[in-house]
Parts: sequence; structure tokens; C-alpha cells
Amino acid sequence: MAVRVRKRPVGRVLGSATCTVLLVLGLPAGAGYAAADEPPALPTVTNSCVGPSPVPFAGIPWPVARLAPQAVWPLSRGAGVTVAVVDTGVSAVASGLAGAVLPGRDVVAGGPADRDCRGRGTALAGIVAARPVTGTGVVGLAPAVSVLPVRIVDGQGRLQPRYLADGIRAAVALGAEVILVGTGVDVADANLRAAVNEAVARDIVLVAAISDQRGASQAGTPVVWYPAGFEQVVAVGGIDADGKPTEPVVEKSGVDLVAPGVAAVSVGPSGPGHYRIGGAAVAAAYVAGAAALVRSYRPAMTSAEIRARLELTAEHPPGVARTPALGAGVLDPYGAVSVLDPGQAARPVAPRPAPAVLPVVPPADPAVGRAAGVGAAVGVGTLLALAAAVTIRAGRRRRWRVR
Repeated sequence: MAVRVRKRPVGRVLGSATCTVLLVLGLPAGAGYAAADEPPALPTVTNSCVGPSPVPFAGIPWPVARLAPQAVWPLSRGAGVTVAVVDTGVSAVASGLAGAVLPGRDVVAGGPADRDCRGRGTALAGIVAARPVTGTGVVGLAPAVSVLPVRIVDGQGRLQPRYLADGIRAAVALGAEVILVGTGVDVADANLRAAVNEAVARDIVLVAAISDQRGASQAGTPVVWYPAGFEQVVAVGGIDADGKPTEPVVEKSGVDLVAPGVAAVSVGPSGPGHYRIGGAAVAAAYVAGAAALVRSYRPAMTSAEIRARLELTAEHPPGVARTPALGAGVLDPYGAVSVLDPGQAARPVAPRPAPAVLPVVPPADPAVGRAAGVGAAVGVGTLLALAAAVTIRAGRRRRWRVR
């Protein structure tokens, strides 16, 4: 197996300087990557709507520290790019998203989708595009993009395959350049496949979350979700702070990239407070944001080239190009935008030689040392005696006298 260079993760190097960058940009550094006032988890509702969170988060969420988007912003903030969030809708009045949310389309009930009763689509949009707000480190990866909301989930949280296909088609028709799908269905529906093909034909980067569920009818094996399971789609899984996958996967899950998928903090549908949210959908939102950054900075690139760049610049699994659980590796937004030759990261090189092993010198034996000292003294004495004898003999021949 070819050995690949393990590049030093750009995101981790930059992440160590995140607090400094935040201070320069006017964002609060806080006391670390968490705060005592940890926000509540985004609630699951059925017959009501999610209200404002009572807790504004003043720290820096660890995914923001890990991905260090502030390092990318001098190059790209996603300006001029429209990202469709195909989920529960996106609230146009959410903190950090004011002025960023387009009307969109509700394919379930008709009309616009710039309201969000369940809050999930708004939270995903915040991870992609939340603008910096004084007093919090909660910020989107690409805070200059436009958000196109598309609602595909009904009032009880149910998703039908036809709504998912219709939602992707609506995003295409309304001009999205990146489409984020935070959910999926477990059937490779022909209509859904056709909608994906239409998006790809329009040169749109389509990013989708893998499933975070296990199927009872499949003996507990991980469920494969679509559209993530389609080859043309960038399928994304989550990792925790230790880099371990947060979802069970099988090879058919088709994981292409992973990104932070636990303990993310994002905006609520109203009010200044925040909610915690996790899952593969969160990881997919980070990847969609990175795709928007690349698309804005390198507008001539095709969707296929953007996808390849995201994968080639990822922090690869140790020793291999990709694995079923981690795909090509952990998202690196700075590398994806800035690296001149992303193919360099995937070129095999000769293995490094093993370090030289020097023999261990045993400690000196004191007895040997004493014997050597005595021998040296005897040798010196013998030489002095010989020298004296030679000198006396020469003096006698020359009749030296001592006065």
C-alpha cells in the first residue's frame, strides 16, 4: 500500500489561534470553547412551534474553533453564492440571519418558506450563514451567502420522498448554487434520483447528510439515506471532538467527508438566544458552507471540481486515502479555499526510512576502571624507570659529575 504524506491539519493549526483572530474581528473569545450558560438542545415539537431560547451563548462552539472560519474570511466569506437549505424552512427573523434569507418555497403547503415552526432548518442555516453578532462566538462558516429556504417537512415532522424530490427541484429553479439536504429517505426513489440528476446537470453542488438511524427491519444495521446514497451527492457524516464518527455507517452509506456533528450551537427561529444541535445534518451544513466559500472564491470551478477540492484538501485518515467511516477525511475549509494544488495532498510518496537505532553502551564496570588506572600507573612508572636508566648510562660514559 502506498504511504501518503500526513499533512499537518491546517484547521487544527489555525484553530489554536482562533481566539486571537476572534478578538481582531471583534468577536468575543470567552473563557474557552464552552460557557457556563450552555444553551438548551433544540426541542422536538409536533403540535406547537419552537420558541426563542432563553440562553444567549457567549462562548465559542468547539466546531467553530475546530474549523477556524475566520482564517478563511480574508479570502472568501461566500459573497454572491446562494445556498438552499432543504429542510423545515428558515426563519427570516432569526438572530444573525437578518437580511440573508430569501422567500424560498414551501413544497408541502405552498407559498414561501421563510418561517420555521420546528427550528431545525433555521439552525442549519445558521451554521452555514449566521453573521457575526456582538456578544457571541456563534457564527456561520460562510457569513455572506444568501440562504434559500425550501420546506419539505410537514407539520408533524414527516417527510415523503416526493416532497424531497420537489424540494431539490425548487432549489434548482430558484437559482441555488449549493443545495444542503439535512435529511433523507431510505428508498432510492427514481423520482428523487431524477431530481438529483437535474441538479448536477445544472452544475450545483449537492450536499446531504447520511442517516443517523438504525433499521429494526435490517437487524439493527445502519440505514442508508438518499440522496446521500447517490454517487453524485457529497455524503457527509459527523465526528465528535475526538475525531470519532457519530453515526453508524455501512459502505453503502457512501461517506465522502466528515465534519463536526455534536455540540454545535446555532441560532433559534426568534430571539437572541441559541440552541445546541447535533447530527450528520450539522456536519453537512459545515460542508455546504465550505462549498459556498470555494464557489465564491473560485467562480470558474465546476461543481465536480469543487467537490474534488473539498475531498483532496480534507485531513485524510492516517495512512490511507479514505475509509468507509470517514470518507476522504475531516473538512478543512481553509485548505479547500487556499491550496493552489489540492492534488498534492493525495500523491503517494516513498515511505520514510526507519530511524537509526544506535547500540546501547553498557555502563562502565568500576573494577575495570580501577584495573585500567593501575595498569596506566605501572606503565608510566616503567617508562620513567627506563628513561632514568638510559640517562644514567649516558652520563657515566661522559663522566658527568654531580656538584
